[in-house]
Amino acid sequence: IGRYLALSPGNTDCLEDIAMSAEEMRVGSNRLCLHTLSDTEDLPAAVETDYRYERLSTDRSDCRLSFAAPLGLLLPCNHIYNQYVFVGNSDEELRRFEKSARNMQSLSRYSRQNAINCEWIEEYLNEAHSQGLKSVRAHFNVMAWSDDGEELKRIRNDVGSQLASMGCVPRHNTTDCPTLFWAGIPGNAADFPAEESFHTFVEQSVCLFTGETNYRDSPSAFGIRMADRISGKPLHIDISDLPMKRGIITNRNKFV
Repeated sequence: IGRYLALSPGNTDCLEDIAMSAEEMRVGSNRLCLHTLSDTEDLPAAVETDYRYERLSTDRSDCRLSFAAPLGLLLPCNHIYNQYVFVGNSDEELRRFEKSARNMQSLSRYSRQNAINCEWIEEYLNEAHSQGLKSVRAHFNVMAWSDDGEELKRIRNDVGSQLASMGCVPRHNTTDCPTLFWAGIPGNAADFPAEESFHTFVEQSVCLFTGETNYRDSPSAFGIRMADRISGKPLHIDISDLPMKRGIITNRNKFV
């Protein structure tokens, strides 16, 4: 919690002032910029669990990264990627959608927009009932910061570019930054504003999770880092323990 409030992964012995206003939010000398994914209209037409990362892939092998990797380790700035999935009473939610669809249908004679909304709700309900999906609410945001105004502009453009590369519409949120910062405190998600979330299913929401993370520095002067394919837990293998042949690192399992 201390590291989050200080926006510092290291030493948090020195306390920082937090200033919240309608114009900006500041933690110490760092000013924040916030991009949110809080509306289905900002999302791509389709999501997936992972994608092929061309820069580290070859003709014979694929380097697969999580769909939201551009907002994780591939974003070259100080930032926090907050991921929320609110699991409530799915049956009650679907009943409310059924009631809303009936209301929209009865009012469709007065407005074509009501007929369109009714059609979208019916499609959502058909998907939930036909495949037995659980209805949830989700929200995702990227908080980035810098103590330099020019660098903050560059960071804002970088975050927007990464969102666009995922097929999302970049939404720079200048109003709810203090509220979402407060809700992002570990264990404080109950203070999250419900209007900033969108309805979806569990399977689609977890596609926007990041599967990669940072590692702490190793005492070894050199080595390679791998992850167990079943559990995803990181493994550190000292390069000196592996046989060398023609400059290629190999072992009995043929990790190259």
